[in-house]
Amino acid sequence: MYIKEIALKNFRNYEEEKADFLPGTCIIQGANGQGKSNLLEAIYNLCFARSFRNLKESDLVCWNKPFYYLQGTIYLQKRFFKVELGYDLLKKRKVMKINGKPARQFRLAEHCPVVFFLPEDLELIRRGPEERRRFLDRELSQENALYADFLSRYNRAVYQKNRVLKEKKLYRETQDLIRPWNRQIVYFGSRIIQMRAHVLSIWSKLASYNYNVLFQNDQKMKIVYNNIIGENAGTAEIEEIEEAFANKLALWENEEWKRGFSLLGPHRDDLTFLLDGREARRFASHGQQRSAVIALKAAQIQLYSEKKEKPLFILDDVFSELDEQRKKQCFLLLHNAEQVFLTVTEKDSFLDSFLEKMNCTSFLQIREGKIREEKRNAAD
Repeated sequence: MYIKEIALKNFRNYEEEKADFLPGTCIIQGANGQGKSNLLEAIYNLCFARSFRNLKESDLVCWNKPFYYLQGTIYLQKRFFKVELGYDLLKKRKVMKINGKPARQFRLAEHCPVVFFLPEDLELIRRGPEERRRFLDRELSQENALYADFLSRYNRAVYQKNRVLKEKKLYRETQDLIRPWNRQIVYFGSRIIQMRAHVLSIWSKLASYNYNVLFQNDQKMKIVYNNIIGENAGTAEIEEIEEAFANKLALWENEEWKRGFSLLGPHRDDLTFLLDGREARRFASHGQQRSAVIALKAAQIQLYSEKKEKPLFILDDVFSELDEQRKKQCFLLLHNAEQVFLTVTEKDSFLDSFLEKMNCTSFLQIREGKIREEKRNAAD
């Protein structure tokens, strides 16, 4: 998979710009606040019809403009797809088209293998459970449209249940009012748990191997998925998960009623990174933690690469956060991608050595929402 071209109109700080790409590596350079991340966001939007920042559609419209419009061409499954996305502020309407035909559901997203690497991902282990859940949901939602649908329905059920629990003084009849929401929470939550457990078991095995190979370290890395069911979530049948989930909710029903909010379910899950059986968040160095996250990112690329489509890899100013050793190890990740978009703030010795090793097919300069292309190749 790769992006062939993109045109932006009134998107974030871009009034009207376009760029052409080839498979290989595209370097996007510019000072902070010039629009590098906004260009990556447009590319991501083209693939998934949504912002990776979880922004509202209205927030993507350029200041004082009535709409935004994106148009691009994606090469996927040995075909070219012309994708158009737009949002009208006045009508509050979003339009999506694929090959000129309106698309109510963006099915193309189900087949787009994209791995996104943000600077904050490097701090994944050090951050709180909410950040790790957000990371997990972001990655699984883009890989599986069904997961995104289950997650949306689950979150709505939890929201409605919490409304009842918070306003319980108004509902003096019985606690039966939360049970219909519990049934939905069990149904959608069980499927979320099963999907998370399955993917995380694969990521954990691949990441452990990568950690040893990339960083020449014999420590054993493991990612543990903390959920209401336990370690059996990855191998249990969906009926078993539903039964265990429903039983625990029933046991905690009175406690939830007293506290006034939902206490159990995927919205309380977490990930634990272990190195030689010890919790990395507490006992590993900052560098070891970052190495573990890089190993996880490598696992994501490898999982995509096992499928028919080689992935597209997007790195938003990640290298500026890494030391020289980890920059070099990241080089190894990029060879498994069909296309790489990498943002940098300035050209330095690292970038020169990077360009010598990678197939750099384009080099873009970004300044105040303007794109200037400098043609380059690996021989330059």
